[in-house]
Amino acid sequence: YKRQVIFTMTGSSRMRRIMTSMRLVREGEYSHKIQMRGSDEYATLAAEFNKLTDKLQQTEITERQFVSDASHELKTPLASIRLLSDSIVQNENMDAETVREFVTDIGNEAERLQRTTEKLLDLSRLDDDIQVVPEPVDVKQVAVDAMVLLRPLAKEHDVKLRCELEDGCVVMATVDDMFHIIFNLVENAIKYNL
Repeated sequence: YKRQVIFTMTGSSRMRRIMTSMRLVREGEYSHKIQMRGSDEYATLAAEFNKLTDKLQQTEITERQFVSDASHELKTPLASIRLLSDSIVQNENMDAETVREFVTDIGNEAERLQRTTEKLLDLSRLDDDIQVVPEPVDVKQVAVDAMVLLRPLAKEHDVKLRCELEDGCVVMATVDDMFHIIFNLVENAIKYNL
């Protein structure tokens, strides 16, 4: 009889530890682990619980990275749209052709924003090991496109932009990624030009 009581009390204590751990994880403490020795059902349950918390913790890290990547990816087209629209609003004497050109550029950036959004949504549905397929990208053309969008900012900072890339400079990448890199480099160069 005494053995049975001791076993029940021990089992009850181990179950309470598991229940307490479940509450902690439910509140977001995914790094919490149950340290439980033995090879009984409670120890097995604790080991499975720890595997689950590892998975939850990894999912949380992946989600945070995704949000960070999404914010970074969306920043460039949004900055372009803002620059161009501000230029139209602030320049009362802008001729109709320039306005049309800027609005066309805004439309192009909206399409880039849509492509980026679709790419991010696709990535959110797929496993982490998804590979982006690179393609031949004309660096000069991408640089020219980026500089066109950055002209208003350059004018505002009294900076002249010039692109001296030779034709035929091709790299394996994606157009949007290459645009993003060049746009950010040139934008920073304009903003922090001394």
